[in-house]
Amino acid sequence: MKKKRLLLLTGSFAVLTLASRAQDTSRVSQLNTVVVTATKFAKKQSETGKVLTVISREQIERNEGRTVTDVLNEQAAILVNGGVSNPGKNKELYFRGATSQYTTILIDGIPVGDATGLTGNAIDLRLLPIDQVERIEILRGTQSTLYGADAIAGVINIITRKGSGKPISAFGNLAFGSYSSIKSSLGLRGQKDNIDYNVSFTHYETDGLSEAAPADTVLNPTFDKDGYKQNAFMANIGIQATEQLRVSPFFIFSDYKSQYDAGSFQDSKKNNNKSNLIHTGVRSSYQLKKGQVIGNFGYQKVTRRDESSWGLTELDGRSYFGEVYGHYDINHWLQALAGVEYRKSELLDTTYRNPYGIRSQYNTSPYASLFIKNLHGFSFEAGGRYTLHSNYGNHFTYSLNPSYLIDERVKLFVNISSGFKAPTLNSLFSPWGNPDLKPEKATAYEGGVQAELLKNKLDLRVTGFKRDIKDVISYINYRYVNYNKQNDKGLEVELGVHPAKGLDIRAFYTYNDGLVHTQTDGGKDTSYNNLARRPAHTGGVNIGYQVLPRVYVSTNIRYTGDRDDVYYAPGAFTSIAMPLDAYTLWDAYAEYRFSRGGRLFINLNNIANNRKYWEIYGYTTQGFNLQTGISFQL
Repeated sequence: MKKKRLLLLTGSFAVLTLASRAQDTSRVSQLNTVVVTATKFAKKQSETGKVLTVISREQIERNEGRTVTDVLNEQAAILVNGGVSNPGKNKELYFRGATSQYTTILIDGIPVGDATGLTGNAIDLRLLPIDQVERIEILRGTQSTLYGADAIAGVINIITRKGSGKPISAFGNLAFGSYSSIKSSLGLRGQKDNIDYNVSFTHYETDGLSEAAPADTVLNPTFDKDGYKQNAFMANIGIQATEQLRVSPFFIFSDYKSQYDAGSFQDSKKNNNKSNLIHTGVRSSYQLKKGQVIGNFGYQKVTRRDESSWGLTELDGRSYFGEVYGHYDINHWLQALAGVEYRKSELLDTTYRNPYGIRSQYNTSPYASLFIKNLHGFSFEAGGRYTLHSNYGNHFTYSLNPSYLIDERVKLFVNISSGFKAPTLNSLFSPWGNPDLKPEKATAYEGGVQAELLKNKLDLRVTGFKRDIKDVISYINYRYVNYNKQNDKGLEVELGVHPAKGLDIRAFYTYNDGLVHTQTDGGKDTSYNNLARRPAHTGGVNIGYQVLPRVYVSTNIRYTGDRDDVYYAPGAFTSIAMPLDAYTLWDAYAEYRFSRGGRLFINLNNIANNRKYWEIYGYTTQGFNLQTGISFQL
């Protein structure tokens, strides 16, 4: 048996080796991929030292029937807690070990936030449908100089699809899955003369499963199912008013209804939530001979209505964003960028009784950066932002980002940056708020190497980072408090291998560690690991293969290491640490293209039907489940 396995492995290796030698080496290098999020204008990855990952349209299409959180959960440095729990469970995004409030989410470069502040200013990821996403750019590290206060862990830019091609074309999909789930979308897009458009509607609903796990399957063999229902409408129009001027208004509406349980191991038949998002505004650009001027305006309204055993809570949060910036090529190796940004958030609650009467805060932030572009392999970014805050005074943040390209294939990079984050209205003035909170200040360091080797058949990136936050804000025992400081560090290893035509292998490993430093009630200094639900070690492997011109298959394995959860026993007002064991999940995907724009697909999740693990202590996780359906474009 061992000899047979050895012969099989040897033969497989020989086939892959011969295939790799015959491979077309014209595959586009990752270093030559053009991105916009790293510097706010188009630039090759080889010309910036920022750590950026692109989820392409092709990758998104191969996730039909899934969600934004599913796609993000397969990326290095990102963990979406709640991603494999009940479909309607709230999704907490951990980026390099930091909670959701330290990540800026953009839609086409415009921040989208939630002024109700239940998870800082972070938008509820359940409100963002994936069906009309063109690509996602994930920018790691503190980016407050270019993207403002919340961008301390990183930035996720969700870039939507635009109209193009013939004047009108229809598209859509229909998927059925486990837990009586159904998901469908339908839309129109096109282009005629100087106008393009894209309009779509998405519906998703599922009976789900019980959000809470029964503590005793004998006394409580089953809890009732907690369902989820969502509708989303998206529209954007592009108007090429002149040869230089383009104006693009947009509108997104998304809402959902969800049922949820009373807590770990606690069922409830009464708890329900209804939330909706309006995100609208306009993007505009004016093309210069050696640069571009960009003007953006965005408005978001998030409303929430929550009924539970705690009572009725109704919240209304508004966010306003305005920005004008320009970039200019001074010469072939020197570029400049400058702009000014305005943000305002309002919490127009109808439930909270705010005795301070403060319902809004705002800031104005001029910023500028200077770029050296591949000067004999050397690239450099130096930038600064000056934030004038309505409640917390004036603060300066900076970014220094040198990189060096060796033989067009190996890039060495270093990032040193700072960040500033003011407390949210919710953390200040809600019933569990603290009006004495101080703003947070961060300093971050990262460095590493990115390489394209073996004629672009192997991509490798290794990154180490360290992040220090002073006066870090945490939610402990039902109240927001400042700790002295938070020190986080980590390592990320990403590998892409392309051994044969049509065969792609991606793998990653991440390490995260964090300590909070504070004082005990007795005044003594103490420090401890406080990264609840965040493992020190995670890893994943994705293998995709174009078996035939019309058939594609892939499989994904993700490992989540040991970690501690924060558990509140029924009726308790203090938490205890609950250790959780590591777990591994195995998924697979297959599609058959029956026409240029049509495909049949199937997603298989948790194939091994692993049920012996906790994602969140006391809450149910999904066993084996699937989605299957059809997508089309006419």
